[in-house]
Amino acid sequence: MGETLTIRGYGIVFNSPSTPLGNPPFVEQISPAAWSPENDETDVICTFDHDTKNYLGRRSAGTLRLGADQTGIWFECDLPDTAAGRDVFALVQRGDISGCSFTFRADDDEWSKTADGTPLRTVTRMRVLELGPVLNPAYPDTTVAVRSMQSAGITPATASTEESDSMNGIYPSGVTGVVTDDEANRSRDEIKVLGRSLSEVREKDWIDAEGSAYAPEILSAAGKGSKLITKVAVFPFNRQRGYVSIAPKVTAVLQPRNEAAIFIENEVTAPDFRAVKVSAMVSVDKDTLADVPPTEAAINTSLAAAIGQRIDNTLINGGTDGDVTVSGMLADGTATTVTAIGFDEITDAIARVRDSGGEATAVMGCPSAIAAILKRVDSSKLDKIPELIAIPDLADGTVGLPAGTVLVADLDSVAVAMRKNLEIYKTEYAPEAFERDRAFIAGRSRIGSVVLADPARVQVLKVGA
Repeated sequence: MGETLTIRGYGIVFNSPSTPLGNPPFVEQISPAAWSPENDETDVICTFDHDTKNYLGRRSAGTLRLGADQTGIWFECDLPDTAAGRDVFALVQRGDISGCSFTFRADDDEWSKTADGTPLRTVTRMRVLELGPVLNPAYPDTTVAVRSMQSAGITPATASTEESDSMNGIYPSGVTGVVTDDEANRSRDEIKVLGRSLSEVREKDWIDAEGSAYAPEILSAAGKGSKLITKVAVFPFNRQRGYVSIAPKVTAVLQPRNEAAIFIENEVTAPDFRAVKVSAMVSVDKDTLADVPPTEAAINTSLAAAIGQRIDNTLINGGTDGDVTVSGMLADGTATTVTAIGFDEITDAIARVRDSGGEATAVMGCPSAIAAILKRVDSSKLDKIPELIAIPDLADGTVGLPAGTVLVADLDSVAVAMRKNLEIYKTEYAPEAFERDRAFIAGRSRIGSVVLADPARVQVLKVGA
């Protein structure tokens, strides 16, 4: 057996701004408290360029080791004796690859602005799913280098405390992962999607995902899912219908002393609702599903992102599943026609939200509309308007927000009922699956109509004549 080839470096550097991300652009940084490998047993994998075909290592196999220090999250990965492993080692050794990147699920974040007015996202709580060397890192301060474990006098199986201490001058902390090109050949009991093993999911029957632990998957899906559900008031329910309580606008009075109570009709209502079903489906070769464990993470992320994006679309536009129709903010808010959407129009809308007793928390538009606002509004005034949220079209072309339309809203005054648990479905024996030796796996959520505390707290600006 030849010597063990190992790469190491920082997969995450704390408080180090990324290159501009998204459209409209923002920068991102990771808080030191966001994640610690010592407190999370997630089976992180190591790949090259985020491509699961280029497996390099895995935490559970001991080939990927992770750690944290004041600089960031470090990793150390024993490379497999495969074409991908040898190529990565050679490219890192030559200096062609010098940076790293990572895939994560954000559970909490904070937004602010940089000195030049660029939106800045600080991730304060997350779960790391994958990391490794990449050609073009989003975080320029991440690093990767190579070393031979055997040439350093250390066996591949263990890394001593003394060795860890000697790393401090270069890579004070690190993470390692191991991946081999051996087939896993897992049973249906071992394959889990949305927390459920596939053996628990009956053929062509919807069942609850494991608890409510996967709600964050919908909410973030590695930054690709819902942008709104964490910002509105969510009322969980367990069946197909439920209730949302609405607090009325009440004015307190000064009651004269020794006089009888004044009875004023300020009714608290709790209208019932029915929910629409929001679902997404993927298909996967059954051999791939059994032999390639990272396939599970790809399925979870794909389903969660699609469901989360459709939830955002429904919160804004409403929709129907054929049986139930729900309304959205676009129809239920207060519309105003404007000649253009700039600083004055937005601040006027903010004032109307405040007049209704609310406080505007977000400005929403399609990506081009948000980009136009960033260009039109002087950077010195950006801190006077709420968070800008770009709502993209769905993958099938369904419009997220029409061009020329922007919402200025108090999202704390927007409520929606959402089923507590996700649901999961699979079929391996339907003709479409069986004939092609594939599995079809779906995820589903249910949401009701949006309920506004006051229509004036969602201002709909539409460019018109």
